Amino acid sequence: MNQHWRGICRIFGVLLLGTGLFFAYHWFYYFAPSRRIMDPHWFTNHSQREYWKELQSSIQRGLWEHDEAWYVGQYGDKSWAKWIMEHSSGQMACMGGKPCHGAVAMRYLSNQDVGEEADAWHEWWKTNQSKSQEEWLADGFRQRGYMIDIPPKPEQFIVLLNVLGNIETNRPNAISKEMKYNAFRCLRDSGFDPVAYILSNRTVSAIGERGLLEYEKHQRRWPSAIGVGLLPFAKRPFGSKEADYNDTFVLPPFMQTSFKNWVYALIWSPLALGVGLIGWSFRKCRVASNGKKYDEPTA
Repeated sequence: MNQHWRGICRIFGVLLLGTGLFFAYHWFYYFAPSRRIMDPHWFTNHSQREYWKELQSSIQRGLWEHDEAWYVGQYGDKSWAKWIMEHSSGQMACMGGKPCHGAVAMRYLSNQDVGEEADAWHEWWKTNQSKSQEEWLADGFRQRGYMIDIPPKPEQFIVLLNVLGNIETNRPNAISKEMKYNAFRCLRDSGFDPVAYILSNRTVSAIGERGLLEYEKHQRRWPSAIGVGLLPFAKRPFGSKEADYNDTFVLPPFMQTSFKNWVYALIWSPLALGVGLIGWSFRKCRVASNGKKYDEPTA
C-alpha cells in the first residue's frame, strides 16, 4: 500500500511540475513581449525602436492585437507586407481568422487601397510583390495624380505638401490618412527643412501652407530620431526619442495586479507542491526501507 501511494505522489508531483512549467513558459517567454508593450511603465521608459522590436516579437508569436496594425503599417517595411499576405484570410484577418486590420497596415505599407478583402490584396500582391516599397509609394501617389519620385526631388516637395494640406472630405477627392503619412515621411526622410523651404518660397499657396502645418504636427509625433518607420533612403539618426504616453491609458485585464497574482500562483504553487510531493515520496521510501530491514526477523 505504501509503495502504491508513493507512486501516486510521484505521478501527481510530475504533473504539478509540468503544470507550473507550462504556465511559466507562457508567462515569462511567450507573453513577455506583449506584457512589456502593454505596461505603461515599460512604455514610458523605452524608445520606440525598443517598442517596435518587442511588438514584432509579440506578433510573430501569434499575438496580433486589434490596434497593432497601425504600428505595423507605420513602422514596417516590405517584409511585413509579405508577412501579412502569408497570414491573412477573409477580410484581412490574421492568425487563424482573428480580426487584425491587416488592410490598414497594407494601406500604410503600400500607399494604395484595394479594399478590405484579402482576395483583392492577394491579387495586388501577385502583381506588385517584385517591386520595392519605394516603388509602391510612388505608384500610389501617381494613381491619385501626384507625379512624385521616391525619394522626391526638391522641386516635388510642394506636391507632397499639397497632399498633406488636402482638406477635401468627399471620397473621390479626399486623401486618406495613410497617404498623408507617406507624404510626410517621404518629405522627412528626404531631409526636408520646413523653415528653409518657407524662407526660399515666400509665395506658398494656401494648401501648401496647410501642408507645412500638417508636416509640423506629424514631425512632432514621428521625428526621425525615433529611428523606426524610416524609408530606405533616410539618414539613420543616432540616439532616439522616448514615446509620448497618454495618462488615460487603461491596463488590459491580463496586466492587472490581480490577474498577475493568479498567474504567479499557477506557476509557483504547482512547482512547489510538485517538488514537495516528489521529495516526500522518496523520503518515505527510505524510512520504510530502513524500518523493514530493522523489523525483519533474524534467522
